[in-house]
Amino acid sequence: MTYYKGRKQRFDLQVYSGGSWHSDDPQYFALGTDGKSAVSLDAPGQSGIKARIRSTYVNSSSGDTVNTTTYGPWKYLYFSS
Repeated sequence: MTYYKGRKQRFDLQVYSGGSWHSDDPQYFALGTDGKSAVSLDAPGQSGIKARIRSTYVNSSSGDTVNTTTYGPWKYLYFSS
């Protein structure tokens, strides 16, 4: 994501269960000057988790009104033992 002073990215997380995707509450993380923010996903002792994540810029909610709302592509993750 392009850096802009005060900008935050919205982190969207969904977990696949029971035949459909279930959303966690979106969280906002400060964006570094390199356009990135580090996020850690922990599920100690668990396996078989299918998840997907994406970064989203939400006009106004992300800290500025420079761009229109933009959704990044989903990245798919599978946690196995």
